[in-house]
Amino acid sequence: MWARSEKRLTLARRDTALVIEGFPRSGNTFASAAFMVANGRDVPLGRHLHGAPHLLRAARLGVPAIALIRDPRDAVLSYVIRRPHLTVIDSLIEYVDFYRTAWRARDSFVIGPFAQVTNDFGSVIDEVNERFGTAFHRYEATPEESQTAIELVEEMNREESGGVVVESQVGRPSVARAEQRQQLEGLLEEPTVKRHLASAEEWFERYCALHEAR
Repeated sequence: MWARSEKRLTLARRDTALVIEGFPRSGNTFASAAFMVANGRDVPLGRHLHGAPHLLRAARLGVPAIALIRDPRDAVLSYVIRRPHLTVIDSLIEYVDFYRTAWRARDSFVIGPFAQVTNDFGSVIDEVNERFGTAFHRYEATPEESQTAIELVEEMNREESGGVVVESQVGRPSVARAEQRQQLEGLLEEPTVKRHLASAEEWFERYCALHEAR
């Protein structure tokens, strides 16, 4: 799997403990931070490549994995805010490609819906431990652990953004981003967008159904 040089440090290898991967803006940074808060930063973690081949690689290597999933309406609009050069249609096509490609490895990962990841990530870790026989520490969303996780999310953003927290990018709730999202919601109602949105929603529902069936 090809990866930029700065991403190779988080590319899954045989000694990687866990892969956390999803379409951008699907809880990638928070899930990674929460896992580190509970298990320490020294545990080898595959993350943030934002490509379905990373999940396929984890399956080939036999590395436990979490596939993050978020409603495409929310994920795509947040992605366009972060990457304003992208169109909504381009982002929806990328969303579909991610989950269609990852589907072939569906028996090799746990599914982490966005709401569960952001509100009860401990239960996601429980599922990983049960599924793969691992013994990861459970993330408990106490005020202390939650604050530490958010601080780590902001630290990751500063490392990527030249030392400052960028509200359009940081992986935590943002009032500024919520306002931008409201301004963009109308784009999803355009006829040329609706067809792509329908396809993305079909894949979202497919993953949700699989998650509920397990």
